[in-house]
Amino acid sequence: MQITEQQEDSVVVLELEGRFDFGARKVFKDAVERLQKEGCSHIIINMEHVSFVDSSALGLLVIAHQNLKVKHAQLSLVNPQPYVRQVLDLANVPKMVQIFPTLLDAKRVSSSPAPVSS
Repeated sequence: MQITEQQEDSVVVLELEGRFDFGARKVFKDAVERLQKEGCSHIIINMEHVSFVDSSALGLLVIAHQNLKVKHAQLSLVNPQPYVRQVLDLANVPKMVQIFPTLLDAKRVSSSPAPVSS
C-alpha cells in the first residue's frame, strides 16, 4: 500500500492506494502516530483507491480513531469502494468512524464550529 499526504492547516488527508492489510500496518501506524505528535486535529483517510481491507486494517482504523478521540481530534474515512465499504459495514466501523461520500464533505466537518455545551 502507498500513502500520500496532503495537509491543509490542522487537517491532513492521507490518500491510500492498494491493499490495506497486515503488510501495510507499519507504514499506516507510523503515519498516523507522526500526525498525532504534530498536533493534527483531523485525519481524513481517502479510501477511494483501496482495493482490499483485512481485519488488521480494521483494527488499525479503530485504534487510530480511539487514540485521536482521546486527544480531541478525529478520524474520518472517505469514499471507500463498494467491496471495502461492505467490509467496513460488516465490522460496524461506521458506528465508530464517520464515513463520508466525498472529501469535501469530510473537510466541511473540520471547518464547522464546535457545538456549544450548556
